[in-house]
Amino acid sequence: MAGAYGGAVVQRMTDEGTDAAADATVSWGRRVLARLLGSSRGQQIGDAVTDLGENLEDPAFTAAVFAQVRRALAEDPELAAQIAEVRAETSAGKFAVTVTASTGVHVGDHNTQTITLVEKPDQPRSGR
Repeated sequence: MAGAYGGAVVQRMTDEGTDAAADATVSWGRRVLARLLGSSRGQQIGDAVTDLGENLEDPAFTAAVFAQVRRALAEDPELAAQIAEVRAETSAGKFAVTVTASTGVHVGDHNTQTITLVEKPDQPRSGR
């Protein structure tokens, strides 16, 4: 399963039509997973992730992944700092999302949203 997931990530990353937000998420996930798998608990984390991939509907497998990640971060302060650094990069406005032809979209945090309503002369005004 992990091999299939890896192949899917590679395919996703190489598809020309890939959406920028998905790219950012996949990239972030890859970076975090690579650091976790390279840790002293990498084997246990890898096994837990593989089990989760084979049992997506069972919350016990999700809990097992969380438990292994928590142990890895508690045992390795340098790893915890690396993961925090990756998270800080993504929450510091490194990625931009542009939405057009929409009304009321909110993505992320610490945003500014500007909505300009333009009346079209050939359409009646509604509800005022």
